[in-house]
This record gives sequence, C-alpha cells and structure tokens, in this order.
Amino acid sequence: MPATPLRAAHEAVGARFTDFGGWEMPLSYEGVVAEHMAVRESVGVFDVTHLGRFRLTGEAATATMKRELCNDIEKIEPGRAQYTMAL
Repeated sequence: MPATPLRAAHEAVGARFTDFGGWEMPLSYEGVVAEHMAVRESVGVFDVTHLGRFRLTGEAATATMKRELCNDIEKIEPGRAQYTMAL
C-alpha cells in the first residue's frame, strides 16, 4: 500500500494510520478533542499528497497549464517540479 511522502513526519508525531482509498494515511494523533483544540488554538495541516497527479501533453499543454494553475509553469526548469493549486 503506498504511503505519502510525509509518512515519516506523521509517524514522528505519533500518527496512527489507516487505509484511505488505497493509501496508508494518518487517521489520528492524540485524539479528536486534543486535535480539535490544537487547530482552534494554533494551526492544522492536511496532507493532500495522495490526491492525485496529472500529465498534460500536446501542443497547447503549456498554455492550458498557465491558465489552470496558480503558478507560472514557464518558470519551472525541465525536470523540476513545483507545488501549486489547480484552479
């Protein structure tokens, strides 16, 4: 079962894991109340690295990506990556 690239970080802070759509994902850490209070008093982070990837090819690929992504795809060198949001 695949795990996200952040699995070690989740494990380091005490995550308990479960199968989520075929991925090994953190289910909980300290418990619902403690996690609720942590988010209310500080910050919460949700690992979305398992949600998908896409490959766009063809003549209009760059123009399409410039229109659909938050970051400018032309600033990324070949063979490199950049996290962004798809609109």
